[in-house]
Amino acid sequence: MGVRRIGDRRGREENSGGKTCRHCNLLLENMVYNFHSIPWHGKTKNAHKNKSGKVFYTSGRLWLKEHGEEYTFSLPSAYARSILTVPWLELGGKVSISCVSSGYSASITFHTKPIYGGKLHRVNAEVKHVASTTVVCRAQGEWNGTLEFAYNNNTTKTIDASTLPVTRKRVRPLCNQRPFESRRLWQNVTNALRADDVEKATEQKHKLEQRQRLEERQRLETNTTYVPKYFVKEGDGWVYHKPLWRPT
Repeated sequence: MGVRRIGDRRGREENSGGKTCRHCNLLLENMVYNFHSIPWHGKTKNAHKNKSGKVFYTSGRLWLKEHGEEYTFSLPSAYARSILTVPWLELGGKVSISCVSSGYSASITFHTKPIYGGKLHRVNAEVKHVASTTVVCRAQGEWNGTLEFAYNNNTTKTIDASTLPVTRKRVRPLCNQRPFESRRLWQNVTNALRADDVEKATEQKHKLEQRQRLEERQRLETNTTYVPKYFVKEGDGWVYHKPLWRPT
């Protein structure tokens, strides 16, 4: 995005009770980003051996401090293809973005590649003014390549996403992470995959999931409610307990 990091940066990944909550709370120049996801562990056998896999994402919120606007958005699903040969990733599904204060919303469709023919990473989108239902912009192209935008005033714009600067995330060393932070909790699975040992990765994954199922069963038997450490319930979703845009 090319913005300069100027403030506090806090990140937490929480994994317990069969759920993983990932949160990224960033204060960038005129921008705060807050996000969490809850992937499903599923009861599949040897998930690492499947020819393809699907990861479901939930939603996030983006707060633009300079404009006083908060955007809510969903995310596409990620599909891992050709796991047994040369793995590659594609995104698929419909995404929505909305902002109550600005009065605009957007719908974006990530197209998966057909079995025969077709192109990879295709996407199209349109932006509407909610009150009048007027389409103010349409876009098409590749989400990781060239995107063409056509506006209702007959102007156009082209962006090459592959030339945009990439800012790598910074993560605390494993030794400084708490036991239930995802990278530490899943490190044995990660190391096995890096060593190309699928059997060991599957074994370690099974151990973690069995432990989570046992903990969940114990809570049910004792009528104990699991309370996340870093997230609180808000409406139909979960939010970080100390978002940067709210006074402490």
